[in-house]
Amino acid sequence: MSNNIKRMPVFRGRFGTRSKRKKTNPKWNKWRYPRGIDISWRRGDNQMPKIGFGCDKKRKALHPSGRKEVYIRNLKDLQNFIEKNKDIKNFIFRMASKLGKKKREEIKKFCDKHKLRVINIFEKKIEPEKDNIKIVKKNDDVKKVSK
Repeated sequence: MSNNIKRMPVFRGRFGTRSKRKKTNPKWNKWRYPRGIDISWRRGDNQMPKIGFGCDKKRKALHPSGRKEVYIRNLKDLQNFIEKNKDIKNFIFRMASKLGKKKREEIKKFCDKHKLRVINIFEKKIEPEKDNIKIVKKNDDVKKVSK
């Protein structure tokens, strides 16, 4: 896979290397197709994207880890996929963003049991404990009372 990777040019955007719009500003650094008479394409503006610049067909549906990515909406989707496919180790699973906490935990337990890899399992965030101090105001006097 090391020698077959295509080299991609940098598609700098509408103003390329001109000093009028700074390359460091992310607003001007992203690619937008040049439209209109005011934005003419110049030699220093780097290449325009074409069909040939796309990635290889073999790598197109792959996760950066090299595995095929599968989208899951619930536990049933995952179970059905496992039944149909024998070689599960080449897949990586992504849970739907709208899944709740309970379903995420069910899927996590199932994946741990079958040694599957899920990308976006969000762990419960631990919040720092707040002090049990109550502030009481009486006649412009502030007192701290512990509960």
